[in-house]
Amino acid sequence: MDEQFETRTIIPPDALKPLLARRTWPSVLRLTLHLLAFVGLGIALTVNATTPWLALPLAIALAWVWSSLFAPFHECTHRTAFRSPAGNRLGAWLTGIPFGMAPSVYRTFHYEHHRHTQDLARDPELLDPRYALWPDTRLGWCIANSGYGLMMLKILPLLGFALKDRSRWQEFAPWASQATDPEQLVRECRILLACWVGFLLLALLLPGGLWWWFAAWFTHVFQTLWVSAEHSGLPHEGSILRRTRTVRSNPFVRFWLWNMNYHAEHHGWPAIPWHQLPATHELVAAHLESNVRGYAALQSNIYHGRDLPVGDPHPAGTG
Repeated sequence: MDEQFETRTIIPPDALKPLLARRTWPSVLRLTLHLLAFVGLGIALTVNATTPWLALPLAIALAWVWSSLFAPFHECTHRTAFRSPAGNRLGAWLTGIPFGMAPSVYRTFHYEHHRHTQDLARDPELLDPRYALWPDTRLGWCIANSGYGLMMLKILPLLGFALKDRSRWQEFAPWASQATDPEQLVRECRILLACWVGFLLLALLLPGGLWWWFAAWFTHVFQTLWVSAEHSGLPHEGSILRRTRTVRSNPFVRFWLWNMNYHAEHHGWPAIPWHQLPATHELVAAHLESNVRGYAALQSNIYHGRDLPVGDPHPAGTG
């Protein structure tokens, strides 16, 4: 995606040009470490599945690494992780299979999200308008972060494209009309579905395979906690920096999220690669309208119904 959605000249052209440069080796190194951690934790969990006091922390650690595979998947579908198209395609499949979404499906869905961010009628992330708001009760917060909604966001298109005829796509994916090759959505979803059916059957056969099911579910809890921070509760009009939230976080979180905590910067200039987002943040921080510190603090404020920092509207209720 080469469009720029921040219409003001906040970053001068001579400063923007080097930020747009794509480099292969930072992503090769980061993705290799990421996938090795995923595979290593998976092996460790399988080996120690019959020892609950080891299996539980390993499953939670695996869920964290598994959830954060969304970050390189997102970057590869933007085609900014690697300089070559082939590198981005390979990275998108290596991460898209465990993430649970076909690259072409996510690319079509996500590009419409960028073009219509926070538009209740056209943003595909807001097909259920409840996701535009913060939960207004503690029970609502628990339900929203249970992982169920995110799982359905993956499962419905996966099954719908793989199994249903095109005349029914409007029911579950009205954004699919923007796909450049609709048949590619079908082909990729059928490949992905076969991979996941195989994984689920294998998990049933492995010793302690239920730990893998637990990790898969908890993956969606982690994903929801940080993905909901990107736009929930923000305005539906105004500049893109007003409609998107940046969360300043610690180096550990930034590492696994591939700097996607700098989400307003990403939405303003989506062609900037992940490794240049910290530098982008330094240039535009003064212009960010929702720039908060810490995912845990943000979610705690929502859960307890406390006032949010300046630039963030208060949730509808007190919880």
